[in-house]
Amino acid sequence: MAVGGDYDRQPPPAAQTDWIDRANVAVAEEEFVAWWRELGDPELARLVEAALEDNLTIRQGLSRIEEANARRLRARAARYPSVSAESSATVLQQSLNTQLGQAQFPGFERQYEQYALGSAFNWQVDLWGQRRRRIDAADARVEALIAAANGARLAIASETAATYFTMAGFQQEKRALLLGIEAQRTQLGLAETRLEAGAISRAQLVLVEAELARLEEQLPSVEAEIQANALALGVLTGRLPETEIALADRVPPLLELPDIPVGTRADLLRRRPDVARLERELAAETFELGIARGELFPQLGLDASGGFTSIDPGTILSGDSTRFTIVPFLSWRVFDGGRVRADIRLAQAEARTAALAYVEGTITAIEEAETAIAQYDLAREGRPLALRTIELAQENLRLARIRFEVGDIDRFELQDAERTYSDALRNGAISYRNSTLALAQLYAALGGGWQAVPPYVAIPVPAPAPPSAAAPPSTILPISD
Repeated sequence: MAVGGDYDRQPPPAAQTDWIDRANVAVAEEEFVAWWRELGDPELARLVEAALEDNLTIRQGLSRIEEANARRLRARAARYPSVSAESSATVLQQSLNTQLGQAQFPGFERQYEQYALGSAFNWQVDLWGQRRRRIDAADARVEALIAAANGARLAIASETAATYFTMAGFQQEKRALLLGIEAQRTQLGLAETRLEAGAISRAQLVLVEAELARLEEQLPSVEAEIQANALALGVLTGRLPETEIALADRVPPLLELPDIPVGTRADLLRRRPDVARLERELAAETFELGIARGELFPQLGLDASGGFTSIDPGTILSGDSTRFTIVPFLSWRVFDGGRVRADIRLAQAEARTAALAYVEGTITAIEEAETAIAQYDLAREGRPLALRTIELAQENLRLARIRFEVGDIDRFELQDAERTYSDALRNGAISYRNSTLALAQLYAALGGGWQAVPPYVAIPVPAPAPPSAAAPPSTILPISD
């Protein structure tokens, strides 16, 4: 038997609820694994996979898993007896200035040698399952760290994609700005010619100059954003910032915004590594509570040692040289000033805190997913509108140029059409940036993109022990004494 009850790994109640605006339909896990590869941009796929391979945050997480694995192995080893072997050869010399040395008994040898061979055995019987609970807790801690590492992978994949999308959006915005600046410089040249001919006033020329200055003023900040995101991509891939700086001069292709299936809320909570981490931490704290309760009961152990001891190496293996000691022992903390009860209360509080954190984590995961779904759906709806606005502004500019050539409108009306088209291009670039960012955030909120965790750290989750009459399973958290 094991004190403290068995941990019952039940899904949270929130897993049974439905989405607000989506159908609660199960989808294959493949929809979420390496989602960045399905977008058709090889550069994006290269960057994300380089980050998953070499990002320093991810590598730290894997190192922590190795540390926890070592602690787990130590907890498992503590369940078994320990046996040690020893041998020694000792040269001894007695003092003549002691009562025994001064007596000089017949045959007294002041100096002699002593040889010993032997072994020792120690075992503490796991009467109350504390050592089993320590193993269970250590397993859960490792699994929690694996989930944390998976969470880091999810975050890095999402952040890398979001950084790439942000850079691409600013590059599209820069291109729109350059088109507007080029058109405005042409307009300024024509305005200067018309001013010299007396066709326009100085005030009208100043308006053209002011519009050009407005556009040129915005260009440095956009270029700075492009460079900052290119430098961030270098760091995300675990290398020097300037590693990916060449991407600042490349305009990535525009991506189609796919219809992303979201599955069920139960699927979401199973995929989200942060929820998995909180659940494993709750399991570990529940097992720790069992360990604390075990201190209420007596502990049984056995110490034994034996071997051979002789002053003559030639007789060390004879029967007269044998020795042994067997010491079974029973210990019980009968009175310790209430320390055991205090430890139990502490373990209960820590387990209760872990349970509340788990519930909060599931609710937060659902809230993040619902928000990401709504933002992405709105972004997808707004994208065609932005493209339609660009088409209309382009058509308006085409007609304005025709009307200007036949003298139906003046140069300033044509400038308005050019400015409208330039603004539509910029707004379209901003819309594209926001929608691609919403895509990356949705995949992150749905728990996609972390499943490529190295197999050498994957530890199977032990099945919960069957209920017993002596130790009934807890539904979520055992808190009573």
